[in-house]
Amino acid sequence: MTLKRHAKRFWYFLIRLQREMGYDDCMGMAAQIAFYTMLGLFPFLIFLLSLIGNLPLGEALQPMVLDALKEQMPLEAANFVTNTVVNLLPDRNQGLLSVGLLASLWGASMAVGVLITTINRAYNIHQRRNIAIQKVLSIILVLVLSGLWLSSITITIVGKDVTQKIFEFLGMASETNTFWTSIRLPMALGLNLLALSILYYIAPEAKQKFRWILPGAVTAAILWMGASQGFRYFLANFGQYNKTYGSLAAVVILMVWLWISGLIFLLGAEINALMKRMEELEPPHHVRLLRRPKKQEKGT
Repeated sequence: MTLKRHAKRFWYFLIRLQREMGYDDCMGMAAQIAFYTMLGLFPFLIFLLSLIGNLPLGEALQPMVLDALKEQMPLEAANFVTNTVVNLLPDRNQGLLSVGLLASLWGASMAVGVLITTINRAYNIHQRRNIAIQKVLSIILVLVLSGLWLSSITITIVGKDVTQKIFEFLGMASETNTFWTSIRLPMALGLNLLALSILYYIAPEAKQKFRWILPGAVTAAILWMGASQGFRYFLANFGQYNKTYGSLAAVVILMVWLWISGLIFLLGAEINALMKRMEELEPPHHVRLLRRPKKQEKGT
């Protein structure tokens, strides 16, 4: 296949991708993701920080986790979130910790439930799981993804010395073996990609090969990092949210950032679904890429 043909195929792929996102109302679904994520964000962070506070290095790790939010969120939104969470954080109260767990799991599972529904829509699948099964699946995904995210944050922010001690405690390193510590940043990126890949692979009710989910996961991870930094730059130089929304500016900024994140996540799902469809159909002509399949896939 010549370079020109590759370029033409890629161009038609982008056209089809844009149409698919319009058909599936990804912008509207991203707004739902932002809303449900907003509901579950604060109780989840309260639970997470309360849990960390009971660990041996918890008191030192808590502010590091909050500082890590400032590297990922717009500064105004991060300050709003951290100030709110710190004021609501219980003092090692196991009762409140349990309530925080239930509230966070419920709120976050609603956001994951929306992700599952939208991914199925990207694959042209009518959802067949009943409400109970989907809720259990959503909660399991929340726990798995949260563990991966926390591991990524910890590896990234705690520093080389603490990371080395953690790996020595796990029996994976020693004073003379610092291999795992030397690659901690690539490991953090790998954990983020793994989290996206798990969600893209398990959420849709479709038979798919693991290689079909990698393009969307890599694209979403890279675009999310770029979009987050771009939004921070926009707020620092052009944003006028304080003049428009006043005291609600931080909340609005947080919602917009969550919406952008949700939209990028859905873009990755659409890429995976479209690549799966292309490989299975193997259209003899590029114009087929512009057609939306009439038949819907059956869930498995």
